[in-house]
Amino acid sequence: MQALDNIKERIENFLQENTKLTVAVCAILIAFAVLAFILGAISEPKKQKTKKNIFPDAIPYSAVEDFFEPKKENLTEEYYFTREQAPQWSNEEFDRWFTVPDKSTVEELGKANEKVADEILGAAP
Repeated sequence: MQALDNIKERIENFLQENTKLTVAVCAILIAFAVLAFILGAISEPKKQKTKKNIFPDAIPYSAVEDFFEPKKENLTEEYYFTREQAPQWSNEEFDRWFTVPDKSTVEELGKANEKVADEILGAAP
């Protein structure tokens, strides 16, 4: 406690002996505080930079005209304007469109799939 009392006494002596200096320092500090307050009140807030949108706004699709049908003479039998899909293929459709894979093709596909899986997994434990 004696050290604090000693420091307090020295500060009081300095302020009493140097009153002009003390008043000048206090006046300067008050002037800085008032100036900072005035500048803060007057200055405009900085505008935040906005990023430019490089993607255009999405425009929803709306059909203006009906779709054009192709010329009928160029159509093949596989072209359908509308098609009702059956829940199951007929035997004729099955024979026409589905090819039963042979054993070598299935093994080749399996090896290709294993290669892709090994590349993905790498050296994972």
